[in-house]
Amino acid sequence: MPSRRRGAARCFQAVSPKVPAASLAKGPMLSEKSLVRVYGDRDYMHTTMLRHQGVTVAFAMDKDRRIRYSVLHLSPGAERGELDASYWHDDPAELRFPTEITQVGYAIAGATRLPVVKRGGRVEAGANEVPDPDEIDPFLSSTARLTAAAPFQVVSDGTHLMVFRQSIDAGHPDAVHKLTKGGSSAAASGDYVKHNGAKVPLVENTLLCDRFVLVGTELKPVMEVRFQRSRHSTWPASAKDTPGTKDMEGRPFYEPTQELTFVRGLSGGAFSVLLLPTEVQGSRRWQIFAVNSRTKLIDSFNVAQASNGLFNTQGSGRDPGFGAAGTALRFNGTSHVDLGSPAALQLGGKTYTLEAWINPAAHDGMILAKNDRAVGGDFSFAIDATGYLTLMHRVPDSTVKSTRPVAIGRYTHVAAIVEAGKGVRLYLDGEPAGEKSVNLAHDTTTKVLIGAEYDNGRPVSVFSGDIDEIRIWGRARTREELAKERGQRLVGDEPGLLAY
Repeated sequence: MPSRRRGAARCFQAVSPKVPAASLAKGPMLSEKSLVRVYGDRDYMHTTMLRHQGVTVAFAMDKDRRIRYSVLHLSPGAERGELDASYWHDDPAELRFPTEITQVGYAIAGATRLPVVKRGGRVEAGANEVPDPDEIDPFLSSTARLTAAAPFQVVSDGTHLMVFRQSIDAGHPDAVHKLTKGGSSAAASGDYVKHNGAKVPLVENTLLCDRFVLVGTELKPVMEVRFQRSRHSTWPASAKDTPGTKDMEGRPFYEPTQELTFVRGLSGGAFSVLLLPTEVQGSRRWQIFAVNSRTKLIDSFNVAQASNGLFNTQGSGRDPGFGAAGTALRFNGTSHVDLGSPAALQLGGKTYTLEAWINPAAHDGMILAKNDRAVGGDFSFAIDATGYLTLMHRVPDSTVKSTRPVAIGRYTHVAAIVEAGKGVRLYLDGEPAGEKSVNLAHDTTTKVLIGAEYDNGRPVSVFSGDIDEIRIWGRARTREELAKERGQRLVGDEPGLLAY
């Protein structure tokens, strides 16, 4: 290994054929050619570079949206002279992406496979067809096809290299759509999942993340353990299904691409990802800033790093209480929050679920209401004067009351599940606390209030205390969901979530 090297510069071919390659650094008394390794094999659009475990790795996206990389390999057995420029790859290697994708926060749903596309065109292999590896187009058969032509970012967590990239939109030629029986396809016809008559794209301007490990000078995708028959990480196909790193046909299980669906509306690669330390030793958090092209605002997301190094969107799982981190709305007996009357919250006659954490300073206060006593409305969700949880619809014999009271001065999770044709069930801290078959009120345009309800347009029954984690769902949540997730934060795009 040379005792000394001068310079450590690196560049790919210019972004535009009209713009010459430029040196990133220049050492004294040495020519640009001697310090810079230029790859002129193709047109490159976006580049980035970082150090990982003491090794410098450079990345570039070419005009065909392929991401390639080169490693500065300064090992004793790779003697090539005194200049660092000689120790990069002779040719940049293409980054290989997995053939499956999963949504962060929805691990129970499993991964979705990309279609297997044959080389030389866009013909997808049939369900029972298994092409030879050399017959498969690695780009169109993997999540690489979902990469948008936009700047990307690479982050090192000390163990893995994590590539963050913007996904393509629904109208892109390489877009694929979800199939009702799982998987995806770009074929003209198929049994597609549809919303309002349109096929649902697999991704659309969201943030994608993939992890790689550096082995020598090669970046390899992370392998994972799943059940061999079901190919699912948590659900076995039967009692005989055993975990392993390969399925029954010998195909390895690679960690799927992670789609951060809550980072949406991306355009032009306008996002930034940081991995930040916290006050707790060994605990880190992901900080993501992204320009939302729909709202024209900068969205900020702070997500805990999971134990496996990825994203923990459910938080710590602790119930709120004294000493627990977080914020809540504090009502002084005269204040309330007006949510208006959006179309999504027209709940009359429909199935829905209401949830909240409350810490009352006194009894007899409204938690959440869509009602005006003088006009009528849909529901009133409250603590009555004796401390019992109630849900009332403005129709005869429609009040449901809990079987036990709510304590003053401590946090309690309260929930009401309203099912059309079945009635209402109340829950306290995830446990059943009363039920009744009632008639549901008709839909109205009355405003939704937190901490009060209206009486001829004037707020009354104003809550005194703290209210937190208000959740309104357009479906009936299960007892298991309430018990498991009442102490966890939501991402905000969970299925059936109307307001949060």
